[in-house]
Amino acid sequence: MLPDTLAQRIERAYFTLSRINGAARRNADTDDLSDDLPTVEENLETIRQNLEQYGNVVDVKQLQMYRVLLADMQEKLGAWRATLADGSKQLTATKGRLDTLATELSPTIAQTPATAAIERALARLRTKQDRATALLARRHQTVTALQTRVSAGFILGLELQDLVREQMGRFNRRNSAAELPPLWHPSRIVADEETSALVRQSYAAQRSLVGYYFAEHWDYWVWMVLLAGGFFTWVFRSFRVLRQAAATEAATGAPAAPLVLTEHRLHYLRPVPVAAALLVVFSLAPFFDLQPPAAYTDLLQLLLLLTLTALGWRSWPRPLFWYWVAIVVAFFVLNITYAQRAPGLGARWAMLLLNAGAVALGWRFWQYLRGHRVLAGFVKPVALLFIGLNALALLANAYGRVSLAKMFTTTAIFGLTQVVALSAFVRIVTEAFYLQVQRSRTAGGLNGRLAFGKMESGLRKGLTAMVSVLWLMLFTTNLNLYNLFYRLIGHVLTAPHKLGSTTFTLSSILLFVGIIFLTIQLQKYAGYFFGETDDEFSVEADRKGSWMVAIRLAILAVGLFLATLASGLPVDKIAIVLGALGVGIGLGLQNIINNLVSGVILIFERPFQVGDYIEVKGQTGRVKDIGIRASKLISQAGSEIILPNGDLLSNHVINWTLSNNHIRTELALNLGPEIDLDEARRLISEEILKNPNTLHKVAPEILLNNVTTTGYDLRALFWINNIRQEQALKSELLAGIYQRLTQAGIAMR
Repeated sequence: MLPDTLAQRIERAYFTLSRINGAARRNADTDDLSDDLPTVEENLETIRQNLEQYGNVVDVKQLQMYRVLLADMQEKLGAWRATLADGSKQLTATKGRLDTLATELSPTIAQTPATAAIERALARLRTKQDRATALLARRHQTVTALQTRVSAGFILGLELQDLVREQMGRFNRRNSAAELPPLWHPSRIVADEETSALVRQSYAAQRSLVGYYFAEHWDYWVWMVLLAGGFFTWVFRSFRVLRQAAATEAATGAPAAPLVLTEHRLHYLRPVPVAAALLVVFSLAPFFDLQPPAAYTDLLQLLLLLTLTALGWRSWPRPLFWYWVAIVVAFFVLNITYAQRAPGLGARWAMLLLNAGAVALGWRFWQYLRGHRVLAGFVKPVALLFIGLNALALLANAYGRVSLAKMFTTTAIFGLTQVVALSAFVRIVTEAFYLQVQRSRTAGGLNGRLAFGKMESGLRKGLTAMVSVLWLMLFTTNLNLYNLFYRLIGHVLTAPHKLGSTTFTLSSILLFVGIIFLTIQLQKYAGYFFGETDDEFSVEADRKGSWMVAIRLAILAVGLFLATLASGLPVDKIAIVLGALGVGIGLGLQNIINNLVSGVILIFERPFQVGDYIEVKGQTGRVKDIGIRASKLISQAGSEIILPNGDLLSNHVINWTLSNNHIRTELALNLGPEIDLDEARRLISEEILKNPNTLHKVAPEILLNNVTTTGYDLRALFWINNIRQEQALKSELLAGIYQRLTQAGIAMR
């Protein structure tokens, strides 16, 4: 047996060495870093080679992309430097604990008599210690080597960032100076053969950078897939619900609603909207990242062009489609021709001719758009801009400013193709909302014709404002002006201002106003998604619950809360505003607050609902809308009666359809003097009960109202199923009774 003290020390030392080994493995786990570092080093070298090959002609779009990629790689290298430095410190601390353990154990071993058991235990301990020492040495060597490589990469990244800034500065300086000789000095222009190798190297480098970009920004594709899937599911389900409703109506023989699938409003959407979903995604994809690799941008633009071409083939007039095909061809030809970084004489002349052809194409396209309303109105000014930029590119190329020519050409063709796609995007989203409204109306049993014009106008205005901002972002990025405008606008919006003791910024004010505006618009149009329309007046309209008012109130409450948070006002200032508002209420807003509170009470008490026939203060009509402040009735004559909610709550309200739609009505009948009165009553009762829209469980009452020398005056009292059909049913019954009595020889006067 080992001595107790030595055994305990050896056991503690063994467990300590096990923990040291585990800590060494954990603290210096560099497998992921070792796998990713070569890719970063390769991309840094690729960027270095490309920057050295630029020569005199500067590719602004490539420089923008290099700036973004270098920032990403520098961030990653910086994180690796911190991780490796921390790992190195921990390895050094672990080595110190190992040395301390050996120092503490040596005196005890020297003072203990040597035995076979002690020798075996100590041998195992030395083996464990040697393994820990070797592991720490290997780990420390690996970390040191990685630190050297990461530091070298970090330094190279800093140098490349300086080189990119120098190139960008050179481009800005050369806006006023030609990089290449003008076309009227052909002897000083390099040959075309000298540029072909650079073009091949550029595209080879792009493949590597695109792979790195995909690996670093894979979440963009996830969002794009989710967006495409969500839009596809939305439209597909709307079509399916509407087709099932149409099939049900056809099977039951019910009056068919206007079939949405044949409506003139649907130009792009189909029951399986694959192409439409792809166009929505590819139209928005460039705005996920404004400065991606050029090859990635070209790939997205290619997919967008193919998708829009497929949609245009089946949706556009033939002239518009062929103009679009010409624009697509121009896109590919211009991009391929301008891919050369230092173009030769032949390429320069080809660029000049292509820009001239693009000017002619843009002019013809603009003339066609001016005479035909086939795309959104914002496409026409962009077509003129396309003409102007190509003309500027032509002049810049002729004078040797090839960098400017390339920038103008790329901006022009990308701007035109993108704006046409955004025009289709606005129309597709509008059609999708149209389908949603029709779907909600079908689910609610509303089969009348849909008046979508007002909502369509508001929706298109909002979408047009949104896509205009997105297009301007892409346009200024291609012109290398986005960062300048972003900094300028950001400075204006975030600069603090003081009004008394309150500090505010323009961004907080604009955000507050924007949220309030969006909230008002959202609560205004929220009913459309549940089948409501402003001009709906159908005798078949079903009753709707007052929960729509609750939704509107919730939208307003949430919007006001978010706007208050966005304003940045402190709580004490808000309390002052609320106090002032309370004084205002006490002075003159009692009626408004009364109507608002009454509207909330009407929501929960529900004395009537949308679609009910009510009578209040001598006014009778069908409830069209229960608003937040006032409600609307539609009279029998079609006029709209607006009643404050306070009046509806405080006055006597007669609801003819609270529990059912039944109503007792009457017909006045005048019969001749020489008739069998009992037979006439029997025939009238039979004719009333014969109609399926009368209540059969309550027998009609045929009352004698007056007897004169000229005949009998009768009143027929009976119940009908639906108050909305009262006048039509009375007319139908009167015609039937007249025919029945005439056939029986009973005269009516």
